[in-house]
Amino acid sequence: MYCRKYFIAVALLVAVMAMVMQSCKKEKHYHDYFDKRQLDVIAKLGNKPKLEDKHLQGDTTWVDDNGLHRIATYPLPGSYEDLFIDYNDVQIPHARDNGFEPIDNYHDAYHLRQPLVKIESCEAYLLDSLTHSMPYLVPKAALVLEEIGCAFADSVKAHSGSAYRIVVTSCTRSQYTVNKLMKVNRNASSRSCHMYGTTFDISWVHFEPYENDYYINTEDLKTILGHVLLDFKNKKRCTVLYEKGQCCFHMTVI
Repeated sequence: MYCRKYFIAVALLVAVMAMVMQSCKKEKHYHDYFDKRQLDVIAKLGNKPKLEDKHLQGDTTWVDDNGLHRIATYPLPGSYEDLFIDYNDVQIPHARDNGFEPIDNYHDAYHLRQPLVKIESCEAYLLDSLTHSMPYLVPKAALVLEEIGCAFADSVKAHSGSAYRIVVTSCTRSQYTVNKLMKVNRNASSRSCHMYGTTFDISWVHFEPYENDYYINTEDLKTILGHVLLDFKNKKRCTVLYEKGQCCFHMTVI
């Protein structure tokens, strides 16, 4: 009986050692294919790359099965829904403090005493076709928008990515355009922060590459943008609301 237990124990030990050796052999394949620094970053994400992924010139980039460039990014300290919850009741007071009185129509904008800055596509951001807003912001909001765009572009490059821009999908609205938008968008509010010239929206599904043949995975770009916005939020530069239905970050300058 003791001999039987002994042989069983030996067999289990041999099986465990065989599994360990096989695991080490697979790990060696990863180390042969990827740089150590890249492996360290990926290990922190808890997601090892597939061997069929192509290794690029950077330490933390590779190409996935869909031909999209991937960037090893650190996860946010929580979900977007938990981190960016500055709803209208939080944003409206800042809009009133930093903006102008809501206008009824675009013609009234010419009579505003507070200066406005025209928003145009630049190296920091791409201006989308604005169907329900006009490309103007108060100077303070325009500055924050530009700084967010620059911080995002710098962060993408720091992660061994190529030149990318954020996409601005909405700026200042009049009461007329708010009423018009409410007919087609159930999330639109009659007390819109966009009416004060202090608020803008940035897409988290569309990003603009400078190189048309170099496309980075959208989720990686969204994560990088999330880190940038969280930094601005923590520094009390702006409020941020994650809008899932509209696929954008809704922000008001503080």
